[in-house]
Amino acid sequence: MLSSLLVLQLVIVGILFSSDANMDINNETKSLVNLNNELSNIKIIDGNQELSFSKISGKWRIDNYPALELLDNKVSSLTTELATMQVTWPITSTASSHERFKVTNDNFEKQVYFTDNQGNEQKLLLGKSPSFKKLYARNIDDDDVYSIDYNTYQLSADKNDWLDKSQLAIDSISKISHSVVNLEKSGSDWQLAAPSSLNEQQVLDEEYIEDFINQLTSLAVTGITEEVFEPTNKLTVFDEQDRKFVYSFAAVDDSYYVQRDDIEQWFQLSKSKYEKLAHLSLDQLVSDTLEKKEDESENLSE
Repeated sequence: MLSSLLVLQLVIVGILFSSDANMDINNETKSLVNLNNELSNIKIIDGNQELSFSKISGKWRIDNYPALELLDNKVSSLTTELATMQVTWPITSTASSHERFKVTNDNFEKQVYFTDNQGNEQKLLLGKSPSFKKLYARNIDDDDVYSIDYNTYQLSADKNDWLDKSQLAIDSISKISHSVVNLEKSGSDWQLAAPSSLNEQQVLDEEYIEDFINQLTSLAVTGITEEVFEPTNKLTVFDEQDRKFVYSFAAVDDSYYVQRDDIEQWFQLSKSKYEKLAHLSLDQLVSDTLEKKEDESENLSE
């Protein structure tokens, strides 16, 4: 009897050991994208929208817009997260289940193509989202379907979602030249530059000038436009390294646009930004000393 129990225990231990060994083998991680060389191109397909990126001189750019800066964190979510993602347990490995997770070859939510610098290509099919920040994914070369930690909004095929919308802003400004007014910085203060001048009753409105400068240093566009415009207004700006930048502005119906001379592309601009930057005038920059004194006197009397 005891010998029978001992044999049974040894059999159970053997089964458990074998099961654990198989679990370790099956639990081994693998790459969702199987490329061993450096990535050179990524393409996203979402319905009838398609967006392609290429690596140019070490930086990722949107094809057809090689001069435009992109949001580094969004691009890295593709190149250092999705492209290098490791997976373990597939939720299914049968081709008949692909339809249920919307990852069949002709029925999917999105596709992502990864191509390395040797021309090797991998294609991911991305399907339904089982929960927040989760997606079903399948490499088209495999029947395995995985639930991955990734957001569908990170895979937009809209070029404006990848654009660094602050790329026209200038960090440090030393001079501003407009058709009707010129400003230059002296120390920490701003003053008019020739041929602009003030009469004896006028002083510079420093608060307005600082706000105007902030509009330039925080300038953000809303998107790319494919149109080219004849400028209605121009503004020339010099940074603290004395580099010159010329902004051109245009308004068509209720839409507003801006372009900077070092980038050929025109961009869409909000109405408030356009009105603040495009129509600079001397009257906006100055206030009468008499009015200023009266205001100060009223404030003191109160």
